[in-house]
Amino acid sequence: MKQLLFILFIYLSFLNPVHSEEREARGLVSATEKVSISSEIAARVQSINFLLGDAFKEGDVLISFDCEIYKAQKDVIKAEHESARIQLENDKELLELRSIGKLQYQLTVSNYEKAKAELSIATLNVDRCEIIAPYDGKVMDVYTTIFTSIEQRQPLMDIVGDGLLEAEIVAPSNWLKWLKKGHNVKIIIDETGETLDATVISLGATVDAISQTIELKAQFNEKYDSLIPGMSGIVKF
Repeated sequence: MKQLLFILFIYLSFLNPVHSEEREARGLVSATEKVSISSEIAARVQSINFLLGDAFKEGDVLISFDCEIYKAQKDVIKAEHESARIQLENDKELLELRSIGKLQYQLTVSNYEKAKAELSIATLNVDRCEIIAPYDGKVMDVYTTIFTSIEQRQPLMDIVGDGLLEAEIVAPSNWLKWLKKGHNVKIIIDETGETLDATVISLGATVDAISQTIELKAQFNEKYDSLIPGMSGIVKF
């Protein structure tokens, strides 16, 4: 991202030279919350409930998988867990009656703990059959289709949060003489022509020695329906 912003800054500076007294720079709109979702299990895609550009709410099911085999495995393991639990209760009574030794009882306890752990794993696999939205947001991209068999950790979807967007800005480093966090700016968006208010929220930790520039971020003061990540514009300081 740093390299992209630097190239963008240099390129546009040649097209439209900026005088220092004008205090203008280029900005690239980005999301504060962006996640690339991948599958935690190998399975077949059963449904894709939100497509490119669709909005969703926290807790919505984004993608679900055909998990009949995982559910069947859980049923088997659940039955084994119940059997181990009953055996444990029985052996506990026998131990109190001194009908079995402590070694036999400890083996029963160990068998129960193993069944309990296996049930936890099986339950987790079934839970992974649905990908749940972690927050309110929109779908940026989808990389799979219904009925496709996917592998574990295969990328499926990119999403962005519905929070306030930011502008990533590359500015001359000598602006640090006066530029501070909390500085108010106006950003003229190239794609829409709108002038939007934003506030500088962070300054880069280092200066690029070659270009003598520094990266900073400004957060838009409001949610704008017309504003989406990837847009760019002129930032007036």
